[in-house]
Amino acid sequence: MSTFIYGLKQLVKHILSFWNWHKVYPNVAKTARIDDSANVLCPDHLYMEELTNIDDGAIIMNTRAKFIMKKWSGAASGLLVVTGNHMPVVGMHLKQVTDKVKDELDVNHKMDQDVVVDEDVWIGARVTLLAGAHVGRGCEIGSNAVIRGNVPPYSIIVGNPAKLVGFRFTPEEIIEHEKALYDETDRLPLELLEKNYQKYFLNRTKEINSYMKI
Repeated sequence: MSTFIYGLKQLVKHILSFWNWHKVYPNVAKTARIDDSANVLCPDHLYMEELTNIDDGAIIMNTRAKFIMKKWSGAASGLLVVTGNHMPVVGMHLKQVTDKVKDELDVNHKMDQDVVVDEDVWIGARVTLLAGAHVGRGCEIGSNAVIRGNVPPYSIIVGNPAKLVGFRFTPEEIIEHEKALYDETDRLPLELLEKNYQKYFLNRTKEINSYMKI
């Protein structure tokens, strides 16, 4: 009987924890998971879709803009998301320009921009995503990479500053991949995939030629 009661108490504790967790993060899907050790400065600005996860040690600095992670994406330990930048104001030290000051002077939120991670992305350990970063669908981000700006779909990214070193699939393979996973209206167009692919290999050829002094 004591074992049964203990098990029942643990179940009740789990249910209450689950309920409170989703009250804290109102825009996080029920099938999403964020580790208890994560430090999220503004829970209301965290958006996580179905079957996403953020592992231990994450710091999400999102007081004036959102961090959005779309379905089937995840982040390993130590993720750092910074949605804001310091705002230079004449006559004020940088540390004096708080979010309250920015709310008064930066009404269009130009100094703070959403960080977006599209579907099916894997983010390695200790990655940093800076204000305005948009990681395209299907990307793999290597450990310790620092991301700013747009990252093409299905690309493999490493380093600081971040560098595109390849793609998970060819454009034709991506088309077949997405046929199995997404509705027709949600699939990426072949023209975009081919453009990204050709641009990468063109830049890669230039780098090799420059190295070999051709």
